[in-house]
Amino acid sequence: MQLDRAEALRYLGYGTHAPDERTDALLSDCARELEGLSTVRHTARRYADFAWDENGVSIGGARFESRQLAAALAGCEQAIAFCATLGAAADLLRMRYLQTDLTKAAVMDAAQSAYIEQVCDEACAALRLRCAREGYALTPRFSPGYGDLPLSDQPMLLALANAPKQIGLTCSESFMLTPQKSVTAIIGLTRGEPACGGERCAVCEGRETCRFRRR
Repeated sequence: MQLDRAEALRYLGYGTHAPDERTDALLSDCARELEGLSTVRHTARRYADFAWDENGVSIGGARFESRQLAAALAGCEQAIAFCATLGAAADLLRMRYLQTDLTKAAVMDAAQSAYIEQVCDEACAALRLRCAREGYALTPRFSPGYGDLPLSDQPMLLALANAPKQIGLTCSESFMLTPQKSVTAIIGLTRGEPACGGERCAVCEGRETCRFRRR
C-alpha cells in the first residue's frame, strides 16, 4: 500500500499548497520506510450480541455509555470491534528521528497518521464487501475519544477485539494506545442506510469535531 501523500501533507498543515523541496524529499523517504513496515496489523471481531438505546450500546456484554455512539449505530443489528496498528517498528522510527532530525520526525509523524488511516480504510473496505454479501451495510468507524465516547472505554474495546493477543495492541493507565500509531473503533452493521453519514452530517451534534469531515 502506497502512502497517500496528499493526506500526509494535510496533517502537516499544507492543505492544497505544494510542499517545499526539503519537505517533499523527506516525505518520499518516510513513505519508503512506512511501505516497508512488516508490523502493520488489524483485527475485527463481529458481535451478534448487540443492543442499543438512546444512551449507549451493549456489545458482547460490554456497555458503552455514549449518546452519539448510540445515534450512529441506531437501527444496527450487529457490531464490530475493530483495531489496527502500525506496530512497534513505527514508534521506533519516529523516536529515532526525534533524536536525530526533528524536521523529519514531524514529517514521519504526519506520514504515519495518514498511513494508519489508510490501513483502517483498506481493512474496512474489505469488511464492507464481505458483509454486503449478507445484506449488511457498515456505519463509519466510531472511536473512543471522539464525541462523548470516553478514552476510558479503550480497555473494553481492546478486550472485545482481543487486540492484545491478536495484534499486540494495548493501552496505558491513561488509556493511550501502545503502539501509538493505532486505531480502535466500533462499527455497526445495519440492513438499511447507516444512521451516521450522508445528509445526517449536517444535523449531527458532533459534526464540528468529526475527524472524517472534510472542511
